[in-house]
Amino acid sequence: MIGTFRTRLAAGAAALLAAALLTGPAQAETTAASLVDPATPAGVQPTAGPAGTLVFSDEFTGTALNTAKWKARDQERTEADRADGLRWWYKPQNVRVVPENGGNLAIDLRKLGDKQYAGGRVDTDGIFDYTHGTFEARLHVPPTNGHLGAVWLQTHSWGDIKGSAEDGAEIDLIESAYATDKYAATIHYDGYGADHVQSAQVVPAPGLHADHYHTIGLNWTATRMEFTYDGTVVRTVTDPKLISQVKEYPILSHEILEWAAGDVTTAALDYTSTMYVDHVRIWK
Repeated sequence: MIGTFRTRLAAGAAALLAAALLTGPAQAETTAASLVDPATPAGVQPTAGPAGTLVFSDEFTGTALNTAKWKARDQERTEADRADGLRWWYKPQNVRVVPENGGNLAIDLRKLGDKQYAGGRVDTDGIFDYTHGTFEARLHVPPTNGHLGAVWLQTHSWGDIKGSAEDGAEIDLIESAYATDKYAATIHYDGYGADHVQSAQVVPAPGLHADHYHTIGLNWTATRMEFTYDGTVVRTVTDPKLISQVKEYPILSHEILEWAAGDVTTAALDYTSTMYVDHVRIWK
């Protein structure tokens, strides 16, 4: 199963990682109070997971991306080993905040040219990161057709080759890579090169494509990680080699990965191919 997954790193991705290192440490918990959206219901607690203190939230109720919380990326993401000749990018123009259904972040799919497509990505790198807690995102993923919705965590130190995820990992809460109601919950560590290691599990997701919104979550402690779907634990990790012990920052992205089911060249280029995020909330 693990061998079916491809790494995220595109030919130009290293440039973004190197540039991000220059941004300095994230403000994290020292400014967490200012990162809680006033529109988040008072006292709200996780759908699945222990009660905690809300340290970050965004209900996406405005008219534009809140750049005090998020950065929208402009980056080519074409996989180095991609065989179909297609190229793709993250483009800030594909990131919108829309008022429908109480406010949503929308990340579109767009065709740029012949065999050239764009998705989008927002993240909190240099603004907010955290260690241990509960992360939930309520979202709608579009039908998988050569493109997918993803929610993940990342840190700058994860590429250090130390034989475990303890010094940082890419933690994929969801990659909606399948046409049926299931998705990948994956942990990557030791970089994207020859030393790369991943632990992947495909988990059931009833109604993922039939119903509009679902809550994807991660309960993360020093000794345990629980991946959740609509309040149900779908994957549990207790192996210490797979559990990050350092600060990670959240990422929301719309990916055009070759291993995703279907063919993006036949995908609809309208709202039906858009990823929508109703809210993001993180507790400690």
